[in-house]
Amino acid sequence: MQISIVVRQTSNVKQGHIQVIKEASSYLDQKDAKHLFLLSFNDRDPLAAKISALGWRVSSARRGEGVQGRFWASSSLIAVVDVRDASEDGLHAISKIAAGMDNSGIAILALADQAEQDGIAAKCHEAGATHFLDIANPHADLQQALNFAYRYVENIRGGREATRHLNKFLSQVDEQWSFSKVALDQAQISNKLRNNLSNIDFNRYPVTGIYRTLSGEERSRVRGAMGRLKTGSAQAAVTHYLNGEKVIHHLHDTGTSVHGRLERLIADDSEHDLPENGWAGRDLLSGLRNGSVARNWIRSRLERGDRVAVIIFGVRNFGTINSAYGRSVGDEIMRQIGQRLMAETIHLPSDSCITARMDGQNFMVARICENSPEGETEKSFDYAKKLLARNFGPVAVKGRDISLVACAGIAIEQGSRDESLLIRCAGLALAEAMVAGASPVKLCGSSEADLLLEQQLDSDLAYALEREEIAIALQPQIRVNTGQLVGAEALARWNHPRLGFLGASSLFPVAERAGLMKLLSSHIQKLAFATAAKWPVSLSFLRLSVNVTATDLSDGDFVATMMRNMTESGFPVERSTLEITESELIGNLSNAANCLLALREQGVRIAIDDFGTGYSSLAYLKNLPLDYLKIDSGLTKDISGSGKDQVVAKSIIDMARSLDLKVIAEGVETKEQLQILSELGCEYYQGFLCSGPIPPEEFERFALRSN
Repeated sequence: MQISIVVRQTSNVKQGHIQVIKEASSYLDQKDAKHLFLLSFNDRDPLAAKISALGWRVSSARRGEGVQGRFWASSSLIAVVDVRDASEDGLHAISKIAAGMDNSGIAILALADQAEQDGIAAKCHEAGATHFLDIANPHADLQQALNFAYRYVENIRGGREATRHLNKFLSQVDEQWSFSKVALDQAQISNKLRNNLSNIDFNRYPVTGIYRTLSGEERSRVRGAMGRLKTGSAQAAVTHYLNGEKVIHHLHDTGTSVHGRLERLIADDSEHDLPENGWAGRDLLSGLRNGSVARNWIRSRLERGDRVAVIIFGVRNFGTINSAYGRSVGDEIMRQIGQRLMAETIHLPSDSCITARMDGQNFMVARICENSPEGETEKSFDYAKKLLARNFGPVAVKGRDISLVACAGIAIEQGSRDESLLIRCAGLALAEAMVAGASPVKLCGSSEADLLLEQQLDSDLAYALEREEIAIALQPQIRVNTGQLVGAEALARWNHPRLGFLGASSLFPVAERAGLMKLLSSHIQKLAFATAAKWPVSLSFLRLSVNVTATDLSDGDFVATMMRNMTESGFPVERSTLEITESELIGNLSNAANCLLALREQGVRIAIDDFGTGYSSLAYLKNLPLDYLKIDSGLTKDISGSGKDQVVAKSIIDMARSLDLKVIAEGVETKEQLQILSELGCEYYQGFLCSGPIPPEEFERFALRSN
């Protein structure tokens, strides 16, 4: 395909548009010649990723409705139709594509499992497929099959046919733009895009014209899609509205320039894609319904009088994974989770259940309640736990198994007809589960008044730091055998002007929602070190423990920032201990090990917090530079129960001591618990048996009395 041919055949257009045609032709020479349309009903995203890795530019779909129009709009000459587990729909789609294009120089590659259905190859060819691949065969070569299809198109379509296809592309799907990554102030806008969006001043805003017409939420999604391009993805897509019509905006990065193309669904028959069920209501990354559709679904069920249970799932260590491996890996994890959840719930009637991706790392499953309130609570708990176990296990990306720490929040409609409050209630329960650590599933017990209060807290926190309302409390740490005070753990408290002191279970979920986790964590650490630096000389033997979050660990300047906070406060580095909840480490063990080793070499001591909460892994004890292991309070609470609980505690203590780690038990409340811990060889404890968290001045008096 030569640019000169295109320019000669369009010599009557304006010079400015010739440049657009050159851009489009050059782009097609590089990309569209290796561009295909994929329809896969059950395996779209993994298959699209596999084909993209082979060097193809893929436009994909998972539904057969409107397939003829979508294939036309994709400007492809090759269609790949995956008929596995969907032979009837797949054969219908093949016949639609073949009939619509008269099968003239169009390659249709059918992917099937030959063993799944006898004679499927013949049926595909009868429907109009030009090529067939038994993809389940271990010797199947997908790349070779695609190359055969491409050569088929080349042989049938020579110079004039190829030029006709380019002209068809420019006239039918010419709603596209491009800009050079070098000259960022210049963009090429096709005439059709200019004409269809005459309300946009492209002369004044050549690059940001479309962006300026979008809502705040849509702009955020576009920034996310462009961000994926910046982190290595060759293509991305985002939905938004233009002139009241919803479009799919395809983005492509060629290395030297960025191209955008608008896809509008072209109906090929009387079938219609309803917003709730069609491609327009889908999250393009995961393939699930999007948040808007999910909210509409819940609202409609509440309005007709149904009770609805909402479960929201979140990946606690997703930010750490993104920082450690890059956003492209994070996107792939979201895609795979979406595929898992879709397979898990696809058999359920759409009128009684919906599965959606809400935002970021959060997914939702909402369903109509069929039981009494008590029975529904139990059923929702069991269902949430089952979905967590089945769908949020390790994800394989680029040959690496990445472990996920997933939690769930549940909300069950209790009389309110407001879907926003119900979703927010589930979100608050999820936030509590994220912070709590001990239980991955939480039920929201908040009333409507409570939810409104939480909204107020969200806005209050931003000013709480300025007004110095964030304080610390210190909980004593005691030697088990002698009762000697050895140190303290610094815990965050919010001295709210109307509500009094709020603990970490209220503070950190608010900070997480408000995007203030990094700022809050740094503030607490600085405050803790500055407070301990004022202890009198007679208490110079005491250690101070501060907590480190996943947000801290993902910060590239974490080590330097932590050392600066300690040294500027004047508190001795060698008396400092950093506590890391083990669930914060999952999926980021290598990065965490490097950071913690660098700090330990400076004299800082490292503790694993909440060990035994269900995420315990020997990999942490083996690979991290640790000094202390802290037994979770839930395990301590049960230690005076059955003999099995004591066996578990003893095994943890013995293992820690064999690795030369000191053991601290949290949550000790009775003398019986303390006696058992002493017999098992535990060295330190903290808990209400000695003292709960107390203000710094009270702790200092406590320490002086104990000295």
